[in-house]
Amino acid sequence: MNLEIIPTGTPIDVLNGGVRNSSISLLYGPTRCGKTTLMIAMANYFIEKYNSKVVYIDTEQTLSQKSFKNPNMVNVIYASSLSEQDRAIKELVKNVEEDVKLVVVDTMTGHFHKEVLKAPAKLRAKIAADLSGRLVGQIANLRRIMNDRIIFITAHLRSPVGEHFKMHVLRKMAEAVKQGKYTPSIYDYERYLARDQVSWIGGQGLGMHVQFQFRIFVDVDGSRIIRVEKWPMVPNYCVRYLQEGEGFKVLGEKFLMGKEMMGRLLRHEVEMILLEEPIEAVREEGIEVEEAGEEEIKKEVKERKKTRKTGELKLPRTPGIDELVEKEKES
Repeated sequence: MNLEIIPTGTPIDVLNGGVRNSSISLLYGPTRCGKTTLMIAMANYFIEKYNSKVVYIDTEQTLSQKSFKNPNMVNVIYASSLSEQDRAIKELVKNVEEDVKLVVVDTMTGHFHKEVLKAPAKLRAKIAADLSGRLVGQIANLRRIMNDRIIFITAHLRSPVGEHFKMHVLRKMAEAVKQGKYTPSIYDYERYLARDQVSWIGGQGLGMHVQFQFRIFVDVDGSRIIRVEKWPMVPNYCVRYLQEGEGFKVLGEKFLMGKEMMGRLLRHEVEMILLEEPIEAVREEGIEVEEAGEEEIKKEVKERKKTRKTGELKLPRTPGIDELVEKEKES
C-alpha cells in the first residue's frame, strides 16, 4: 500500500504537504463555506497533475460533468436518497476502474439529515442512531477500495440530528446507570458532555472511521480557515485563504489557532447557522413566514453583534448524567 503524501492543489497542501495516499478523509464546515468548491478544485488538479480519473458522488444533484475542466475524466453519480447513496457506493466498490485515483462523496450526511428530520420528533433519536450505522457501513465499503486512492467525504457542520443522536446515547447510558449495569467515566464526560456541540456532524461514526479530518471556518471578513482536526502525530495546523473564482489565494503561513480566534469564529458560526441561514433556507424552500418574524431575527443578529463580549460563547446546555437518571426514574 502506497502511503506517500499526495499534493491536492488546495490549501490543504499548506498544512502538511497534501493528503496521505490510500486514505479516507472527512471535510466538514458550515453551509456555503466552500466544501464543494474545494472538492472540485481537487478533482481538477488530480486530472491535470496525475492524469487521474475521478468519481464524484453528488448527493445534492447540483453538479454535472461540465462543472469540471475535463468532463471526460469525471464520472458524476447522482444520489437522490440515502438508499441511492448506499447503492452508488456499493456499485462503485464492485466496478471502480484502476485509473480512478480520487473518489468524492459530497455530502455524506445530506440525506441522513433529511430522513431524521422528517420523522416525528419522538422517534428522531432512534432513527438517527439507526441511520448512523448506515453511514458507517458506507465508509466501511469505501475503505475496501482506498488502496492507492484518496477518498474524501464531506459533511454538514451541525444539525439537530447530531443532538438527537447524542441524547439517544445519553438516555441509554442513564438507563444502564439506573440499573447498576454501568458507571460513567471521565471519558464519557469528555465525549458526550464537555465536547463543543457544534462539532457533532450527524453521527459520531464519521469522525471515528476516517483517518484524517479537516474543518473549514468562515471568518467575519469572508476569508476561510481550514484546520487539521485529525492527523496522527500532526498538530492542529490552520491556514487562512480566499476563494478566487476556481482557485484559492493562501494568506500567510500555517499557524495554530488560539482560544480568542476560536471563540470569535464560533460566535460568528453560531450567528450564521442559528440566525441568518434559516432566513435564506426558508426562502429557498418556499416556506411562508410572517415578515415580522424575519425582521425580528435580523434585529436579534444585530443586537448580538453589539453586545457580545470577547471570548464569550453561549451554547445550549446539555443535561448531565444525573439529570437523565432522575428523568428515567420519574418515567
